[in-house]
Amino acid sequence: MVDTIKIADDIDGLADRQIKAGGMKLTMGSVMAIFAFLSTVVGGLYGGFVLYQKIEAVAGLDLDEYQQNMKVMDAKIVGISEKVEESVEYTRDIKNGLKDDILRIEQQTDRIEDMVRKSEDKVRSMIDAAEVRFENQRERVRVSQSGSMKELEDKLMDKLQRALDNPLAD
Repeated sequence: MVDTIKIADDIDGLADRQIKAGGMKLTMGSVMAIFAFLSTVVGGLYGGFVLYQKIEAVAGLDLDEYQQNMKVMDAKIVGISEKVEESVEYTRDIKNGLKDDILRIEQQTDRIEDMVRKSEDKVRSMIDAAEVRFENQRERVRVSQSGSMKELEDKLMDKLQRALDNPLAD
């Protein structure tokens, strides 16, 4: 069986153990500090070397070629800015044209709405007038019909009375 107490004691004592190197006694903490110091120095040297390479690359550049490229780019930028200005003017013209079109459409819509209102009023007045005429006509027909019915009833009663008064009808 494994003696866990002994393993735990060995681990606890690990921080206190010392290593002899080059005639010096070093603890684990000091070994780690030395390792951190050395890695920092090596990293700094590597970064300095990379920076030196980049500086050398920049120092060896041909600036005339860059200046020519910059002139070409400036010319392109001027051309682009002129095109942008033309585009802005064209867009402004389109906007103004659309604005005028919208105003014209609104005016036409207002005129059409007025015409529709007038037509509605005219149709309503025509419907009202027709309603009055139909009502008058209905009343005339009803009066006429009731008069005709009364007249017919009187005729029938008269004929019936004559038939009843006839001595030969028995």
